[in-house]
Amino acid sequence: MSFTQSNGGVWGQKWRSSPLFIVSAMAMALFTDTFLYAFLVPILPYVLENRLGLDVSLTQSLSFSLLSESAITALIASPIIGHFADRVPNKKGLLLGSLGAALLGSIVLALATSAFTLFAGRLIQAIGSSCIWTVGYATIASNVHPEHLGKTYGVISLVVAAGTSGGPMVAGILFELGGYWTAWSSAFTILIADIIVRLLMLENPKSKESTTAYGDDDALDPENAPLLSEAGSVLEPEVTGWKFYIYILRQRRFVCGVISYFSFAVLISSFDTTLPLHVRDVFNWGSLPAGMMFFALQGPGILLSPLCGWLKDRVGTRWPTTVGFLLLAPIMWIIGMPGDDRFPWINEGNRGIIIYAIGVTLVGSVSCLLNGAGTIEATITIDEVEEKHPGIFGPNGGYSRALSMVSMSWTSGAFIGPVLSGYLAEHVGYYEMNCVIAVICALSGVNAFFNLTTTKLHQNRGSECS
Repeated sequence: MSFTQSNGGVWGQKWRSSPLFIVSAMAMALFTDTFLYAFLVPILPYVLENRLGLDVSLTQSLSFSLLSESAITALIASPIIGHFADRVPNKKGLLLGSLGAALLGSIVLALATSAFTLFAGRLIQAIGSSCIWTVGYATIASNVHPEHLGKTYGVISLVVAAGTSGGPMVAGILFELGGYWTAWSSAFTILIADIIVRLLMLENPKSKESTTAYGDDDALDPENAPLLSEAGSVLEPEVTGWKFYIYILRQRRFVCGVISYFSFAVLISSFDTTLPLHVRDVFNWGSLPAGMMFFALQGPGILLSPLCGWLKDRVGTRWPTTVGFLLLAPIMWIIGMPGDDRFPWINEGNRGIIIYAIGVTLVGSVSCLLNGAGTIEATITIDEVEEKHPGIFGPNGGYSRALSMVSMSWTSGAFIGPVLSGYLAEHVGYYEMNCVIAVICALSGVNAFFNLTTTKLHQNRGSECS
């Protein structure tokens, strides 16, 4: 969508290519992606048991198999997408392709009347999701000034939380009030809005992606690029292929960020397959209250994520991430008690319901401290390495490849989370499952304390803008 004016310019080029609009467009894309991913959760039992006609005993196993499919697909697709995304200066084509995949996958899912079409639709959706998470976050990193990095990722986390909580909440409410196709109408409405925004976006030719971190506008032109950076460092040979991943995995804070993001994903995704069935079996709740519990899990991020982003700009990522994980450990332990006969005092009257609801809300609130743990560390690591070794990641930088690894860590956790929690809840017990997640949180807190830094984010990148 590029309307040419009589003077030869493109209609609205200034605001359509502004960093604010580009970041807003990526936020909309990430909202749509997370909305579509979580949308199916509360209506999945109906789809499996009524539309597909499967036995009720298969609901648990097929639920976490379907929800984990996206993670497996992304684990394979993300590094491939990241490799090619860093090879092209203009990423709009990849972004539009991801939108097309999301639309096609949603249509197939909505029309599915067999297990094959259901899994096929989810597969198509997952490919588009991998693209938007890798390319979208790289586009954001290329358009954000250093002093706003934490706040921006905080707002993006807010949008992602809104999509993650809004998906199941809207699906559950509309399904309860109007039925299956009324619920799906909300998903297609959001997709249409995303199509409009994505077509309006024009990539900014003056973004960081098309200039160097040292203010040299000619650095991307091999004929005009200087042999020395402003700091007097010789431009180094580009690290390509598998050597890039080996090099980046030698960076301690990057690895810690990836592990933290993995643990965060395990924590959050563990609710996807266990929460709806647990509240149904223990509290006799249906789709509507289950959807409200997902809102309690993700909703606090709407208010707290920007504040946590501001905090990370001020004090770095070490303390927020450490405190977040260590607080989540006892909360997850307590959440496992309601409905367990070994804790009769907690199940008297409505006490178990109250404790469970408060516990889930606290998880949503405290986990805001973990938002952006992987993406911030990846962005800062790439900037630090490129500052010390100009040109090492090529003319288009290494954001997409680094962030593809962050995406892989998240999706690995999103795969292991439902599988681990579903298996433990079904074969061992819901309480034991929560104890395992609590241990993971405690260990992740220790890891963050020893391997992340307390340096302010704008200090890490401040030399780039000087």
